Amino acid sequence: MHRVTREEYPLETLHRILNGVTFFKELISKDESQFEVLMSVAQIVTADAGETIIRKGDDANILYFLLRGQLCVYADEEHPDTTLNQINPGEVFGAMSMVLGKPRSASLRADNRPVLLAGIDFQHFADIHDFSIFNIDTKLAFYRMVANNLRWTLERNKMENMGHPLVAKLHKLPLYTGPKGGEEELQALHQQSFLLAELLAEWNEFDS
Repeated sequence: MHRVTREEYPLETLHRILNGVTFFKELISKDESQFEVLMSVAQIVTADAGETIIRKGDDANILYFLLRGQLCVYADEEHPDTTLNQINPGEVFGAMSMVLGKPRSASLRADNRPVLLAGIDFQHFADIHDFSIFNIDTKLAFYRMVANNLRWTLERNKMENMGHPLVAKLHKLPLYTGPKGGEEELQALHQQSFLLAELLAEWNEFDS
């Protein structure tokens, strides 16, 4: 992978592409200054067709957004032809390992054409009480996105196997019903993200 240059992707082009991702679009529309801060710390990278993006066992401090192209998810380097899933533009990946601080659970490679990715280092969001870089609204948007991504993955797993032993655990996970937009919601979303990530990790281990 290599970082993109202004020649490859002019700012206007990159802005338009990022506007197609819900999390970035929300920042662009609500707080342009926070979006600019995010861009100053984000990693915008490209990878060639067939290039491995993530290897199973890698450190997991980066959350990725696929902006262009398609990614194949496979179990490990020894079985690169056994595709577990595909990731399409606009999708987020790596949330489970990032939240839990665990190594990557699978490998990913670019499909048959180059891909464009945006990566965000979790260190900027891990401390939910630190608003020195990102304000509470940005952190709320981030954790809503992470929690929704993890819950969507679990719901998809459930639809594929309604009789799975862990479906009951999914139904028991708490949903936040308190006041919106404050630290109480942020704390709840932070906890939800951790619980959802733990359940997803347990689900993956159960099915492996």
